[in-house]
Amino acid sequence: MSRRALCFAVIALVAVGASAGCEQLDGRNRTRTGNRMFGDKEFVDAAAQYEKALTEVNDPIIHYNLGLAYSKVFHPGSTQQQVMLDVQGSFVCSAIPGVAPVQKQVCMKEGDKHFDECDAKHVCASSFKCEQTTLCQIENATLADMSAKHFESWLTANPTDTETRGLMTQVWLDASQYDKALEYWNGLLQQKPNDPEIMGSLAGINLKAGDWRKSIEWYNKVADATTDVSAKVAAYQFIGNVAWSKLNSRSLSGPDSVELADRGIGALQKAAQLQPDNPKPVGLQASLFNFRGSAHGASWAGSIDRASAEDLKHASRVLRDKAKKAQELAPGGTPAPAPSGAAATSEPVKTGG
Repeated sequence: MSRRALCFAVIALVAVGASAGCEQLDGRNRTRTGNRMFGDKEFVDAAAQYEKALTEVNDPIIHYNLGLAYSKVFHPGSTQQQVMLDVQGSFVCSAIPGVAPVQKQVCMKEGDKHFDECDAKHVCASSFKCEQTTLCQIENATLADMSAKHFESWLTANPTDTETRGLMTQVWLDASQYDKALEYWNGLLQQKPNDPEIMGSLAGINLKAGDWRKSIEWYNKVADATTDVSAKVAAYQFIGNVAWSKLNSRSLSGPDSVELADRGIGALQKAAQLQPDNPKPVGLQASLFNFRGSAHGASWAGSIDRASAEDLKHASRVLRDKAKKAQELAPGGTPAPAPSGAAATSEPVKTGG
């Protein structure tokens, strides 16, 4: 290579390095801007800044912040299929992927991104104008997917972050994407078989999905997997709570009600055997016997169930009184008052270097 060609090569390398450095700097600046916008609850604008930052700096922190921002833009439990983000041609519409243009007549105000539809019957507030414009929109379910995807990127780099794992799971549940939540947590269970916390999460997800039988199955596995008596009792009481909640909804058929009551009573009997002085499993059994008696109707079995419920109510009151007297007699039984002025604080987004 000639000396002149070598000089050009060195200049080119320096230029590439400077360009990369500028992109890194811009990415960090955009992250800080996004953090500020997030703090101001401008979640759509924050998401756009994070998206642009990720094209310049692939940092797990930005993935976390973007997942959090999308979780705020997402509408949990909404029947709204599409979410309006901004006016077509804006930075938001160019930075956020998966958007599509749409013509809408909406209430417009500078700095506001609610874009409520308006017409002769639906009048805008006095500070807004009803205008026909082109907006960019995105599917609500897609926002949930994008939030979970970026949370998962953060978790790949920070696999012990249980709080973020909970946030990601909640996004799936809020979007009724139970299959995705179950697939993820079953994958974790394959890595850590018989882990009580993972199986407990699977129990909760199945219950949220409406499969109470599968939920009870997982709670029983939690009880079998743990050696701690209190944890076993808690798992059995979860089964009792599941049974009470579903039976109290009055949404089950007669045979299903009897089956569920049987499962709940059986679990609570195990809890009472492990902690015979605990009034909670006994009192909850009484409620389930009443539910089962109602399902049996005016029959001999129903009469027996209602009589059993009364006996258990009495036993529960005796145990509660016994526990109360023991607490009164115990030294230092009165808890100290909470310190005044204490408050928990947390930063919603993570900051990088």
